[in-house]
Amino acid sequence: MRAIKTTTISILALGLLAGSTVGVAAQDEEAASGATSFTGTALGGDPIVETTATDLGNGLIAVDGYTYRNTWEASDERITGDVIGVVNQVVDPGTSETGGLPDIIMSLAIELTNDGGSWLGEGTGFGSTDLDFVKEMYTLVGQGGYEGLTAYVIAETTGREPALSGIIFPSAMPEVPEPYAGG
Repeated sequence: MRAIKTTTISILALGLLAGSTVGVAAQDEEAASGATSFTGTALGGDPIVETTATDLGNGLIAVDGYTYRNTWEASDERITGDVIGVVNQVVDPGTSETGGLPDIIMSLAIELTNDGGSWLGEGTGFGSTDLDFVKEMYTLVGQGGYEGLTAYVIAETTGREPALSGIIFPSAMPEVPEPYAGG
């Protein structure tokens, strides 16, 4: 009886190892297959930390450390997950007098996590009264199961929920070039 239990446990263990090897191999094949584009939606946006505004003395207001939580749902499961973001922004409240969106510029940091790994990144964005949208651009670096991948994401809000589009690339982001100093 003991030999049967040991054999059964060994077979189960080998099956689990083989299954995890297949999962890793599938992920490696996916990464090796090149860049993958995706689309999606950011859902929610509940504030975790409310911040206070600082009058900059020139009609603009700074809001630092606004922290929120939302969920991204994307056509590529690697970029689907729970997001925590922190935003610093400068707002021109005078541009929202008509009840619309104020003009705004922002810097952002986010972490997206799911069962396969996580993504850490930063970005910039702006909102415009005249254009009636908010656009954010992120560069995300894969962590854990996504190590070695870079995701570039554009989030554009023209309604209630931001639309996502982007690309996952099987490489690190290239170095930022030095400014052109030619003549």
